[in-house]
Amino acid sequence: MPSVMRRVALVLALVWAGWWVFFASADALMSHEFAGAITLAVVTIGTLAVAWKWPAVGGVLLVLASITSIGMWAPMWIRRFDFWQILVLFAIMPLPPLVAGVLLLLSTHRHTPARPVHVA
Repeated sequence: MPSVMRRVALVLALVWAGWWVFFASADALMSHEFAGAITLAVVTIGTLAVAWKWPAVGGVLLVLASITSIGMWAPMWIRRFDFWQILVLFAIMPLPPLVAGVLLLLSTHRHTPARPVHVA
C-alpha cells in the first residue's frame, strides 16, 4: 500500500508541476517576462525531484508549497472572487501539492504489525 500511495502522490505532483510550468511558460512567452516562469519551473521541478528521491523530504516540501501558495494567493482571492471561483482556484493550486505531500508522508510511515495475543 505505501508504494501505491507513493506512486499516486508522485503522479499527482507531476501533473501539478507540469500544469503550472506550462501555464507560467505560456504566460512568459506572451509577456516576454521569463524570470517568474523560470523560478516556478526550478521550484516545482526541483520539489518533484526531491520527492522522487527522498519521499519524506519531498512530502514536507509539497505541503510547504501548498501552505505558501495559500498564504500568497488567498488574500487576493477573497477580495476578487466569489466562493465557487475560490473553490476552483483552491482545487488547482494548493490542493494537489497538499494531497501529494500528505500521501508521500503517509507512504513513508513504517507500520509495525501488532503482536498476536496469546490466550493461556
